[in-house]
Amino acid sequence: ITERSHDKMAFHKVLLVPWLAASQIHAFTTKISHVATLIPSTKKSDVKCRLDFLSAVPDTQNHDDASIAATTAPKPHKRRERYSGRYPKNFKDKYKERQGDEETISKVLAKGMTPAGQHVPIMVKECLHYMGLEDNQHDRDSPVLVVDCTLGYGGHSSYILKQIMNSTDARLIAFDQDSVEIIKTEERLRKAVLEETDTATESAGEGNDIFTAVNQNFAELGSYMTSTNQVGKVTSLLADLGLSSMQIDNNERGFTYKRDGPLDMRMSPEDDSTETAYQLLQRLRVRQLKSMLKNNSDEEFADEIAFGLIGDRSKIPKTTMELADRVRDIARPLIVKQHNWNSEQIGKNQAKKLKSQLDSTIARVMQAIRIEVNGEFRVLERLLEDIPTKVLSPGGKVVILTFHSGEDRRVKKSFKSGFKSGIYSAWSRDVVRPTKEERRDNPRSSCCKLRWAILSDQIAN
Repeated sequence: ITERSHDKMAFHKVLLVPWLAASQIHAFTTKISHVATLIPSTKKSDVKCRLDFLSAVPDTQNHDDASIAATTAPKPHKRRERYSGRYPKNFKDKYKERQGDEETISKVLAKGMTPAGQHVPIMVKECLHYMGLEDNQHDRDSPVLVVDCTLGYGGHSSYILKQIMNSTDARLIAFDQDSVEIIKTEERLRKAVLEETDTATESAGEGNDIFTAVNQNFAELGSYMTSTNQVGKVTSLLADLGLSSMQIDNNERGFTYKRDGPLDMRMSPEDDSTETAYQLLQRLRVRQLKSMLKNNSDEEFADEIAFGLIGDRSKIPKTTMELADRVRDIARPLIVKQHNWNSEQIGKNQAKKLKSQLDSTIARVMQAIRIEVNGEFRVLERLLEDIPTKVLSPGGKVVILTFHSGEDRRVKKSFKSGFKSGIYSAWSRDVVRPTKEERRDNPRSSCCKLRWAILSDQIAN
């Protein structure tokens, strides 16, 4: 029973012992208001009551004071875990950003950073343009079927939905193999569809039927189109091959070396059939890792790094920070020797350049391992093979965003050879880059390249 008087709080405890009968509990509760009036200077409207009904104890005898106190003692308040420094660094500590606090999110965006648990889509305007989805580019009465191969946070998909919402026959199919993120994104996008105007919902048919989320890798796109009798019906396709910010920011996923986490790197963390990055390093031999580093990330110090990482099988790194520290120790003397610097007297500018090159080396090593863990090149090559034969309709448009040379080479080769053989009627000989403003506002867009192609009208699927 709580008494409020002169801005002070007083507590009057009434213990409800475990063996109190149900009839006695009822009698007790009916008299609470009367008991409250016996407390000096207390109004009936100011009284708050809380009853903790404890589970019955079979043995109703020999209940000493210690046992009663143990069962009735309130649970201590658990404070959130504190982090060092002024701003949180780990994903789990950024609770304000993850809970959608607008003030915190606006501050993060103003710094050119991405809020935790969110993803800023890259080159949205350019993607919509080359997909033929801008306002003046497509007929609202013509059938529209769009595929987003990498749903992620739903950034690009949300803009696509806005563009096709008023079409009489339009649908979006979005793929993502990340079983953790797809549930949250699908719920958010379906809610956005329902919140659209009645006109948009009616024109879309059944409202939510405009959007379909598929929890599969986009390597299965061709098989999906075949099983759903939709071969050759896609009018626009987008594939953003970059990691989502949610995956990068969450150190428990093991995609970043800037915060410690398990060496995992699986796109589908719940899939036990896929080996983790640590398990991969345990399985590989030095010559295999050397080849992987060269093929997946063009690493110039592949020989030395491969031997330094797994040459001693008892010292294979298990966490992202262990991996980063090991690569840093291996590459530092190699970079110093490459520039003919004096290792004992490295100047300020040299130290800055050295740090930049070391960070780039670590990033390339992690990229090479991640690509191998998830079979990213095999998946991309299968998609490029299926796009003209099982996916796009004649005149259909494909847009692919790449983030490193290995991806871009494969996309360029596919589009170029397809154009020469008459499969594509047009393609982007030159890559499209983010604007200076976008690179400033979203630094993660800096390495992105956009390539597009248009399927020939003469192709019959």
